[in-house]
Amino acid sequence: MINKIKWPTLILVFSVLYVQKTFAQAPHKTITNKYWEILNTRTIKKNAEGQYMPYFPPSLMAYNKTKIQLNGYMVPTNVGATHKVFLLSVLPVMQCQFCGTGDIPEMVEVYMSTPIKFNTKPINLEGTLIINDLDNDTATFKLANAVVID
Repeated sequence: MINKIKWPTLILVFSVLYVQKTFAQAPHKTITNKYWEILNTRTIKKNAEGQYMPYFPPSLMAYNKTKIQLNGYMVPTNVGATHKVFLLSVLPVMQCQFCGTGDIPEMVEVYMSTPIKFNTKPINLEGTLIINDLDNDTATFKLANAVVID
């Protein structure tokens, strides 16, 4: 039986099993800070016309157009080694956003001042928070003129 199985097939099967085992055991760390907690206060409410719309509490709107610091994982929106626009998430890109318990985590659309290289490790950014409470066709939260901080 083993003689009939080609070696490349065996190597592929063992590689897939090894990767599955590695990722299954690799714990992910959900990132949080006071700004992520504030962003998560956005909820959905039914308006007078019966439509469900985002609701931004006054404590959240107080941060609109102010400088904040966010840390998180890059989620590219385009192919490339460097990115000027991407999403920032509390979970790594290799972690399924729909797995586990709870909601899909909040993400922020980032607009960097200068492009940065893709990285799988958490990054720390500072930029101007823009809360999009009018346009449903774009991201709810944006971080404009972002720069990497240490």
